[in-house]
Amino acid sequence: MREVLKVWLPILVLVAAGFALAWRFVDPAPPKSFAFAGGAAGGAYADFAERYRALLAKEGIALEVRTTTGALDNLRRLNAEPPTADAGFVQGGVGSEEGAPGLATLASVFFEPVWLVLRSDLAVAKLYDLRGLRVAVGGEGSGTQVLVRQMLRANGLDASRDIAPAALGTDAAFAALGDGQIDAAFVVSARPPAALADLLAAGRHRLYSFARHEAYRLQFPFLSSVVLPAGGLDLARDLPREDTILLAPAAQLVVREDLHPALVGLLLRAAQQVHRPRQLFAPAGSFPTTNYADFELHEDAARLIERGPSFAVRFLPFWAAVLAERLVVLLIPLLTLLIPLARIAPPAYRWQVRSKIFSKYKLLRRIERDLRANPPAEAKARLQGELAALQAAAEALRVPTSYADTLYNLRLHIRFVREIVAPQ
Repeated sequence: MREVLKVWLPILVLVAAGFALAWRFVDPAPPKSFAFAGGAAGGAYADFAERYRALLAKEGIALEVRTTTGALDNLRRLNAEPPTADAGFVQGGVGSEEGAPGLATLASVFFEPVWLVLRSDLAVAKLYDLRGLRVAVGGEGSGTQVLVRQMLRANGLDASRDIAPAALGTDAAFAALGDGQIDAAFVVSARPPAALADLLAAGRHRLYSFARHEAYRLQFPFLSSVVLPAGGLDLARDLPREDTILLAPAAQLVVREDLHPALVGLLLRAAQQVHRPRQLFAPAGSFPTTNYADFELHEDAARLIERGPSFAVRFLPFWAAVLAERLVVLLIPLLTLLIPLARIAPPAYRWQVRSKIFSKYKLLRRIERDLRANPPAEAKARLQGELAALQAAAEALRVPTSYADTLYNLRLHIRFVREIVAPQ
């Protein structure tokens, strides 16, 4: 056992040291919670964020959903120093990679059509016909304001000078339309506003159709065009009464680049469960997608969307999958170290055992050589004493059975020298 420990103990110490060193370079365990920038209460962003929270809670991760004023506010929270959110929804066209280098897009998750509702008596064929009108352009901090100002600017209008802008959210804007306080309202929402059908049914307002949608898509690559078919809002009341073309940016699931990789994968799995089914303007399987990304695509996004989660994540609880994947990362350097050391160990062990025996031969040969030189009686007696001590040491040696033949050879050779070379 002593010889075994002399060989294997240093190897085990080296492996443990290698494990400790490799562990320092493995990502730490993910935090138990992180902040998510949702949206205004009751909106699509907030509803989807709550569904994410429920899914992540099943895996033991607390998603802290923050109520915000919209996509622009979400972007500010993600990009703040220090950040007040680790992930969130950002409307297409609101941000850019240059303006927010520390962010990454995980996926685009749903379309957010632009709903422009007008008084029916207004002769508005193009957006530049809104000049001089009272127009709701979205609440403060919303992505609606950003997009509306871009679209108006493309039509030669300054939102601050050429119209009477009202910073109203969806509910307030539709209430103001109904009361006649404004002439038109822009709303960017993944779902038809709740009051829209009733507003159209009254006959005093109409839903604007973007006939020049191809031109807008050319000007703004982050926009897509979707069609709301006649009766798409309400079949019984046939609302709207004709096909309506809407422009739609895509909402993106955006994260900070330093978000733990395990949480990135977990968040994307939640997005797939929530957004993969059929949507109002997209067939099943259209989302999540890596298209429409305003920010640099996260390095894990394409792989996770195309191939799905790893084997461990599919069949193990989240905490166990994270632990298993971290240990797998450690196996590579450990095996690189352990395999050559394990190959060295058997020869080292053999050398350790055999050296105990062969080290005695060096002394035996010197004694034999000195005895054959016919030394004086005093020197001969001293050499015979050394030979007796060597024989006692050989008798006391303990070696594994597989090396017994070598040990017995040593004892025979000592006896040979005592009886033939140095007889009493």
